[in-house]
Amino acid sequence: MTEQIKEVDIIFAGGGTAACVAAGRLAAANPGLEILVVEQGPNNLNNPMVVTPALFMAHLAPDSKTATFWKGNKSSALNGRSPIVPTGQVLGGGSSINFMMYTRASASDFDDWKTPGWGSKDLLPLLRKMETYHLATGRETHGYSGPLNISYADHYAEVAQQYLDVITQQGVPLVEDKMDLKTGHGCQRWAKWIDPATGRRQDAAHRYIHPQSDNKSLHIMTETKIVRVVFDGTKATGVEVVANKQQNADADQTTRTITARKVVVVSSGALGTPLVLQRSGIGASDRLEKAGVKTVVELPGVGATYEDHNLVLFPFFVPSDTLTIDPILNQEPGIMEQFMPQFLQGKGFLTTNTLDAGSKIRPTAEELKQLGPEFGEVWKKYFEDKPDKPVMLQAVINGFLGPRDAIPEGSRMLMIGNYSGYPISRGHVYLTSSDPYAEPDFETGFLDKRADLDIHIWAYKKARETVRRMPHYRGEYAPLHPQFPEGSAAASVKLDGPCVASEVKDLVYTAEDDAAIEAYMRQMIETTWHSVGTVPMKSKDEQGCVDARLNVYGTQNLKVADLSIIPGNVGANTNSTAMLVGEKAAVLIAEDLGLKLE
Repeated sequence: MTEQIKEVDIIFAGGGTAACVAAGRLAAANPGLEILVVEQGPNNLNNPMVVTPALFMAHLAPDSKTATFWKGNKSSALNGRSPIVPTGQVLGGGSSINFMMYTRASASDFDDWKTPGWGSKDLLPLLRKMETYHLATGRETHGYSGPLNISYADHYAEVAQQYLDVITQQGVPLVEDKMDLKTGHGCQRWAKWIDPATGRRQDAAHRYIHPQSDNKSLHIMTETKIVRVVFDGTKATGVEVVANKQQNADADQTTRTITARKVVVVSSGALGTPLVLQRSGIGASDRLEKAGVKTVVELPGVGATYEDHNLVLFPFFVPSDTLTIDPILNQEPGIMEQFMPQFLQGKGFLTTNTLDAGSKIRPTAEELKQLGPEFGEVWKKYFEDKPDKPVMLQAVINGFLGPRDAIPEGSRMLMIGNYSGYPISRGHVYLTSSDPYAEPDFETGFLDKRADLDIHIWAYKKARETVRRMPHYRGEYAPLHPQFPEGSAAASVKLDGPCVASEVKDLVYTAEDDAAIEAYMRQMIETTWHSVGTVPMKSKDEQGCVDARLNVYGTQNLKVADLSIIPGNVGANTNSTAMLVGEKAAVLIAEDLGLKLE
C-alpha cells in the first residue's frame, strides 16, 4: 500500500477507466475534496509499455502485472475449453492496456436502456466533453476541447488501404464518420485513442489523474485489493483493503479499513465489481451463505448477467518485405533502436496500434436468408428497425497478434478480426469464497446460442472474400483456419505472388465445409475484452442492481461506476462507454453531494 490514509470524503474502490475519469473530474473542480482511488495493480505513470501504442501486446503476456486473467468455466459450446478473459489491473484500467480502437456506441444502444438521464440525447454532451477530435471539424457529434485526443496517429499500413479499396467494391460503403452514433454499416480508416502530436496512448489516468499531481487531496493507492465494502447497517462507511500479493508475493496480508465520509463508489470492473459486492454481503443470500458471507442486502441480480463480444482472429500471409508489427513482437535485434527516435517526436511505426481500417457490417437481404432461423429472430428483435446497429465489427490488423511460436519463423501476416456487436448468449460471475484472491464461478456463455455462431460463420466467409482480392494476399496460414476436408474448394492455399482481383471467384462452401468452420469457431472464439452488464442499471424486478443515479438498491452512500452497470450491450469497443460512465458518474456524484463540476 502506497499511503496510510484513514479517512477521506469519497473512495473509489477500483482505479480503472471510469474511476479515473470520475475522480479526476471531481478533484479538478473541488480541490479541497478528499478523494481516494484504490487500484489493485501498479501505477501506470509514464510506463513505456502503456504510453507507447505499438507495445500494447505486452500486457497480454502470461507474466503480465497489468492484467488479470479470469478463467471461465469449461464449456461444451467451446469444445470443452475454459476461456480466459483478461481485464485491466493497472491504474487507468482497460484504457491503459487496450487496443486503443476509437469506437462509439450507437444512439439506439443508449436509448434501448430506457433509463432516465441515460438516453443518447442526454449522453451526447458528455461524449463530446471528454474528447478532442482531430480528424475533422464541424461534426456535431464530436468534441474538440476535451482531455482525450482522437487521431489516426502517424502510420498508415498498406494492407489497411487495400482492405478499404476491396471492401467498398463489395458493397460496404466508405463513410465519412462511422462513429457518428447513427452509422451501422460502412467502412473507414479507424481512429485511435492516440495523441497526434506526441504519439502517446490516451488513457484515463494520464489524461484525468496525473495532470493533478499537485492536488494534495487526490490520493492514489496502488497494488491494493478491495476486500469488501464496510457497512453500518445498510449504509456504506468505507472499505476494507489488503496489499495485493499478486503484485508483491511478500506483501503484508494484514487488512485495514479506510472510512468514507460521503460515498463509496465501487469501480472494479464488470468482473471485479460483482465479486466486491458479493464479498460485502450484497447478492443472493443462499449463494453468499455458501461462501461464508453474511447478507447485508438481498440482491440476486449481482453477477447474474455477464455479457461480452465474441471475437475470432485469423491470419493471412503477406509479402515478406511488408512492414508489420511482427518484428516488434518478435523482439528482433535493433528494431526498437530503429523506431524509438521517431516515436520521441510523435512519429513513426510505434505510434500505431496496427488497426488502421475496418467496417461495421450488416447482412444483405440475401445473406440474411442464408443465416438461418435462429438469427432471423435476433434480427427482428435487435436490428431490423435499428439501422445504426452493426451485426459484426471487422478490422484488418497489420501483423500477427498471437504467440510467436504459432506461425512460421520470419513470416509476415495480416489478420482479420471479427467480433459480434450483440451476442445473445449470457453468463454469470459468482463468488466462491470470501477470500479476495479466490477464483469465481465464471461462466462466459460464449456461443451457447446458435445465432451467435451462425453470424461468425457468415462473417468468416465474407472476410475471406475481401482478403483474397487484396494485392498483398499470399494465402491463408492453414493451421489457424478451419480444417477443411481433403479436396475442398475452400481449402487454405499458399501463393508466391498476387492474384488478379478481377479473376478471383467467390469460394463455394459445402455442408462439410460449414461443419469445419463451425468446429473452428468453437475452438477459436475468444473474448473481445469487453466484459459488461454484471451489476445492471435496471429495476429490481428485472434483476437490476443499481438505479439511474448508480445507487446500489437497498443501500445508502454506495454507488457503482464502471461497465458492470450498462443494462444492454453496445455495438462498439467498450472503452468509450467506460469513459462515458465515468463522466456521468462525476455529474451524478456532484449533484448528490452539492459539489462543483467543470
